[in-house]
Amino acid sequence: MAWVRLEAGEELTPHVHPVPSMILIVEGSARTTGDKHVVMNAGDALLVPQRRPHGFIGLPPNGFWGLSIQFDSRGLYEDIEDPWATFLAGEQSTGIAESQVEQLFKKNEEYMERFDKHRLFVLVRNGLLKNPLARRRFLDCFQVWSNHFQRMVLNRVVTLQNPQFEELAWLHLVEELGHNRDLAKSRSDLQPVFDPILEGVCSWFPSKIGVLSDLEKVVLVHLVVEASALFFYKHVQPAMETDAKNHFDNHKRADEQHVEMGYDFLRKVTSADWPRLFEIQRQGWAMLMAVMGRVADLVVHTTGQLDNSEPQSRQDEPIVVERVAASGELVAKGGVLHEEGEEEPITYAAERQGTAAE
Repeated sequence: MAWVRLEAGEELTPHVHPVPSMILIVEGSARTTGDKHVVMNAGDALLVPQRRPHGFIGLPPNGFWGLSIQFDSRGLYEDIEDPWATFLAGEQSTGIAESQVEQLFKKNEEYMERFDKHRLFVLVRNGLLKNPLARRRFLDCFQVWSNHFQRMVLNRVVTLQNPQFEELAWLHLVEELGHNRDLAKSRSDLQPVFDPILEGVCSWFPSKIGVLSDLEKVVLVHLVVEASALFFYKHVQPAMETDAKNHFDNHKRADEQHVEMGYDFLRKVTSADWPRLFEIQRQGWAMLMAVMGRVADLVVHTTGQLDNSEPQSRQDEPIVVERVAASGELVAKGGVLHEEGEEEPITYAAERQGTAAE
């Protein structure tokens, strides 16, 4: 969370963020630019979905003060060397219409960018796993995920429907088979973990894979789960110089190949139920975010450490003024949501406000 400040007439040009945000207008008024153009006043709130272009202009007489809030990972400008803001150069180019598979790949890049910034990885970079107790607890929780991952890979092969998918599925199974058992055998201090939330989000994967089409399986396994592993092992492997070292070293080398297997297969697809592929992609990434979030919670809270994924405020530090604007979503005025140019409140606004935007 950070304060936002623009003087009257001062402009923040359209830009995008890799994570969703919410803007609360505390004082003054402003006009949004980018996808939508609306006026916001004190008391208004605006949801900014991931990667939606938005900008902002302070209005007379005094511009505005507001709060920018992110609901996962860190603040947009917490790391000045890696700010989560990409400014758009001039008008956005519409370009040539992309094929469906290219759009699927592009969307996957956006999901991967967001996953790379997950709160768990911020904690790891800040030294969470330097504590031996935290490292053991992390590995205990990771074992739960590893076990369910194996069930997913096995269930994929068992529920195959089309022989054209057999080679890909079996090759992946052969290369992954038994890694969870190897991980467990490498540890003498393994403590079984049963957490209802962790169990629920991890078990979704082997359960879901059994009811998907073979093409949806490719998306979930290769574009989502294996792609997520690239970032997981990138952040975690350096902290595992002693514990389960072989497992982490092997996966860091193999997962990139597993991702490319799926991309190569999908490039050859000429027809598909594309909305279903985009939907399982969205669901898979959301569930992986939940898995990593629960692991972070369990490690932090059961080892008595502070969650240092967010900066701690200090009296002697300067206030960080963040320039963030709004986008084409719903604006809350006086507690009721309105759309641009609408006089009467939207009766179903509460339902739409509670729906996560992608």
